[in-house]
Amino acid sequence: MNADSALILAGGKSTRMGYDKKRLALDGVRVMDSLISGLGSLFKEVLVSSNEPFARENVVIVYDELGAGPLAGIYQGLKHCRSDYLYVIACDMPFISAEYIRYVRDIVIAARADACIARRHDGFYEPFNSFYSKRCMGPIHDALIRQEYKIRPVLDKLNLYIVEPWIVEQYAGKDMFFNINRQEDLKRAEIMSAGD
Repeated sequence: MNADSALILAGGKSTRMGYDKKRLALDGVRVMDSLISGLGSLFKEVLVSSNEPFARENVVIVYDELGAGPLAGIYQGLKHCRSDYLYVIACDMPFISAEYIRYVRDIVIAARADACIARRHDGFYEPFNSFYSKRCMGPIHDALIRQEYKIRPVLDKLNLYIVEPWIVEQYAGKDMFFNINRQEDLKRAEIMSAGD
């Protein structure tokens, strides 16, 4: 079993942001470039789910062929990746934790779970910064065929390893789940980045 592949979801319409999130930048550096670089140091293979052409050396581009939304991107990532497990993050999540990724990767391989997902204090799952196995493809495919694009119902059918919120905070704090949807989120991300 291996977990040497990572997927960046970058196929959204970015209507709330007002422009393509692949162009998001913090401190003059594109978030996509930072993610690709950071994940490239942790994984042998980096894939990007994008419905528009995206040229980047040493990156595999996958396009939605079935359904829409993050679930469709995850499905294509699992279909095309070379690993048993795929780490998934969104292109608007600028803060990754290498320590957390290494910790969770070891867990998911040892536990042989279908997926490894973090749980928030309110009980909801965090579908990103998570590992999914190729065994998830069947349930995801079935949901996409039914045009059901929410991730939670699929997760409820899987053998999950749940990372509790206090473990997440021990390794990575809460920043890695922060995502940029609006201009005010970008301003907050800039403040958070400056505080590092």
